[in-house]
Amino acid sequence: MKIKSVLIVGGGTSGWMSAGMFARQHPNLKVSLIESDNIDTVGVGESTIVLFNAFLDAMGMKDEDWMPACNATYKNNIRFTDFKEKGHSFDYPFGGDRGPETLGAWSQIRAQYELPTDSYADFCGSHNIFLARYNKNTKNKHKVLDFEFDRETAYHFDAELFGQYLRDKVCIPNGVTHHVDDVVGVEKDENGYITSVVGESGEKYSADLYVDCTGFKSLLLEQEMGSEFLSYKPWLSNDSALATHIPYTNKEEQLTNNTECTAINNGWVWDIPLWTNIGKGYVYSSDFIDDDTAAKEFKSHLGIEDVDLLKINIKHGVHKEAWVKNVIGIGLSYAFVEPLESTSLVSTLSLLGRLSELLRMYDNKVNQFIIDGFNYGSQVEMNNFKDFVSFHYKMSSRNDTPYWRYQTEGRDFINIGENLGFVPYHRPDGMALNEYERLLYHDNIGHNWPLTPGQGDGVYYLMAGMGIMPFGKIFFERYVLPQGGEDPKEKLEKIKSLYEEWQTDVENTIKYVKTLPSSHQFLQENIYGFDK
Repeated sequence: MKIKSVLIVGGGTSGWMSAGMFARQHPNLKVSLIESDNIDTVGVGESTIVLFNAFLDAMGMKDEDWMPACNATYKNNIRFTDFKEKGHSFDYPFGGDRGPETLGAWSQIRAQYELPTDSYADFCGSHNIFLARYNKNTKNKHKVLDFEFDRETAYHFDAELFGQYLRDKVCIPNGVTHHVDDVVGVEKDENGYITSVVGESGEKYSADLYVDCTGFKSLLLEQEMGSEFLSYKPWLSNDSALATHIPYTNKEEQLTNNTECTAINNGWVWDIPLWTNIGKGYVYSSDFIDDDTAAKEFKSHLGIEDVDLLKINIKHGVHKEAWVKNVIGIGLSYAFVEPLESTSLVSTLSLLGRLSELLRMYDNKVNQFIIDGFNYGSQVEMNNFKDFVSFHYKMSSRNDTPYWRYQTEGRDFINIGENLGFVPYHRPDGMALNEYERLLYHDNIGHNWPLTPGQGDGVYYLMAGMGIMPFGKIFFERYVLPQGGEDPKEKLEKIKSLYEEWQTDVENTIKYVKTLPSSHQFLQENIYGFDK
């Protein structure tokens, strides 16, 4: 199949991100987008991770231009409150992938000095952890601060406004044709390839490749091309959300550089500080609570009774194929995990990046072998996202409500076999272990944290925050100290020296960070101006 033209069906964030990618990265393609003006967009606020920055660079978008138009703020960290247990919180800062040597050094210090696992973020992360903890930000490079602003900050923004900005400032100026019409049907050839989509106006819109961005409806990929939907239950149980915006009462304190995730009785609440207001949402499971009770619980958490709530139905899972004949699903039309960890935008970016690379590699020519490879890689990646998000529930110690007892005690993620202690790295049939099996395997043989390809440091921050122990005291004394023929006393002295250097570094870093502007002040100085 030779691709000369692309039609994106559906607007929103995924639709206009897709259009922007084609327009900017593939100027030889004819790109058009059709969307209805009768579909309400959610626009509850979006939280990103640093992978999103590469998309902004590819689109040529500068912070000072797009952020004010999208109510955007900077994000340095994800904070999880009451996930491990009530009254406990931990951080997942961006940056600091320092590798196994740093992890090993911290493990030995932690075992010797009996530090809490939470200290992992302070020792192995970049100094971003302290910017997040004290709600400060800076672009300055300083000899005290181990922090790279461009690589270790992400964003919060209004998703609806972001889609509009892409449409007006990136896509249409770069040649994307915009159609406003309701799709009421499709036409196919004798081999099942779509030849056109039919609008309510009677107009027929044709292309070589059709990109389905119609959300959970999956109008083309599922309904027309028959790609089977595979649910993520029982690994993930949250299937509902209530969303709202609330005003600031103390903007200097409430506008933080954190995405706050707070676990409550039947799910968790997001807190996304935008420039003019705070996006709030309650993600929960209808298996444990009905909508009316969830609304009462959410309002009680907010401390606000008079607030408008938007109900969102979550369809978590993945379609068996992302690409069928000449249709590819991007965004919710292909897969969704849940709002935790911002996996929706990440998966959209990942698929777009993979698609763009394939088109460049093969000069816009694709065959079934290439499509099959794309589908395989996409599903593996989505299942890894599913595993990672499910860790946030499975690793918790909470059992104070039926919901949390189910999450932490009532689910078997996998059938791993009778003896966990002898699970090999690969099964006899050659299939690689999934991420959860790998975690169990390493935990069982030595309480060591594994290196998990594709997860980076994220799983370490999560394990540390949940109190999962690497290198226990007994393991350290029996197996670490005697290794290498080195005198145990000398090894302990080295560990002591590392510990003291780390304490001095933390002290100096905190002292410097406290001199920096708050997140609110930083945004005023760099993005919004003091007069706004």
